[in-house]
Amino acid sequence: MARFDTHKRSATIPAAGWLAGFAAAAGLGAPACAQQVLVQKEGARLALEPYGAASKLGSRAEIAAQQGPLDASLAAALERGGGRLNLGDSPAGVVQVPSAWRSETVRFQARWAVAPDAELSVAAENGERRAYNAMTPLGAAGDGQLTRDDTRSAQIRAVARLDQLEAQVGAEEATAAFRAQADDAALDPSRHWLASRRLFAKLAWRPSDRFSVEAGQAAQSFTVGWRGPETITSSGAYLTPNVAVALKPWARTTWRLDAEQTLTPIQPGQFAAYAQLATAGAGAAPQPDRGRRYGARIDQDLGGGARLGAGVSDWRMASVTELGPVGAGEAPISIGPGDRQQLDVNLTAPLTPLGLAGATLAGDLTLRRSQVIDPFTGERRAFSGESPYRAQLRLSGALAATDLSWSVVAQADGPQALHQMSQVTNLGATAGLGGALSYGAGPVTLSLEVENLVGGSREVTTYSFAGSRADAALADVIRRNDETRAVRISLKRPL
Repeated sequence: MARFDTHKRSATIPAAGWLAGFAAAAGLGAPACAQQVLVQKEGARLALEPYGAASKLGSRAEIAAQQGPLDASLAAALERGGGRLNLGDSPAGVVQVPSAWRSETVRFQARWAVAPDAELSVAAENGERRAYNAMTPLGAAGDGQLTRDDTRSAQIRAVARLDQLEAQVGAEEATAAFRAQADDAALDPSRHWLASRRLFAKLAWRPSDRFSVEAGQAAQSFTVGWRGPETITSSGAYLTPNVAVALKPWARTTWRLDAEQTLTPIQPGQFAAYAQLATAGAGAAPQPDRGRRYGARIDQDLGGGARLGAGVSDWRMASVTELGPVGAGEAPISIGPGDRQQLDVNLTAPLTPLGLAGATLAGDLTLRRSQVIDPFTGERRAFSGESPYRAQLRLSGALAATDLSWSVVAQADGPQALHQMSQVTNLGATAGLGGALSYGAGPVTLSLEVENLVGGSREVTTYSFAGSRADAALADVIRRNDETRAVRISLKRPL
């Protein structure tokens, strides 16, 4: 049982705990151009990546050095930008006020080879992001609002090998805090946060090249909270074991069976959305999406550099978090159990036998099926936002005589449906064709990448209902086409 605490009251709700992940600092548009300058000499390297676009401006730098058994790197990034993602991000009729944001990130990594069969690694990261006129966690326009994201993380890991055994142990700690303040000083600021800790260990036994066994265990604890007119916090702890067996019955064939306890994080903003509407005893509070996954995979070497792989996975989810009824509104809650089955197939084949020297064909296909009970209508449907298939086919090659490499990429993504209390947004299937060229004659390498040169459009249909979808009272239908295209240019020069 987890505690639902405020400075005014305290009550118990039926939730096993809370899990939240880092909210990635999302950029507001792809850079129109990019440059990268690399310096490498005597084990030290320096990388600078200045770039600019209408919606983003900034730079990144990385410096790394290797001295004997120690390899360390320090990276820093400073970015600023503005704009909206697209007009669909705000309700119809809302005036689009451009947002402005600034982010700073510092990351350190080091690896120390303590002995020939042992190593120790550490990593730490600190980031801050400020935005003005920013989108709120609930998707409101946020005009006149200042937000601040702070993230910190640290990890230490040790690996040791002895004959047929390999052991690793480690610990992680992470915090993420978000704060929003409106221009009106009379309004209280809103903030939510997450603190997590994780201990993990894994042991692998490889008695021969044809057989191996791996087993691991992780213990993780989380505390998540929201502070507005009052403060609400909750915490929990989980064990997530895993085991895997790999067998190589023939020289070119590998089989693998694995099972694990899964735990998928809830964004801190989802907890904040629930906390603003919930009262003590509200019931199905948001929980980590947890359950069990069973998997099987086969990898086959077809000879001549060609490889074929296929894997199946079966998830049995004890808890699925989606938007559901909370009071008179909606917020992320645990809507009950669900299941998912997935098939992954990948193929890599060189085309030299067909007369295309230096060319390679690679393909990936994912088929997915999921089921959960809709919290408003009681009907079974796929998980919100989940696509039934995704595919990519890449043809690439290089012309050594001209230092020219190229690739052509075709990709497709299936339809998706986003479910809310009074709205369903259907995203149609999409497919596109892109490619890349890289020319490296001389000291400078010029790269050009085009995404969705052909295709890339997707039909978006939004169905709005008068009240809950359970009443089936359709009020409005809006259709539009979204197009995704990008062009990237980069220059690299080793010094």
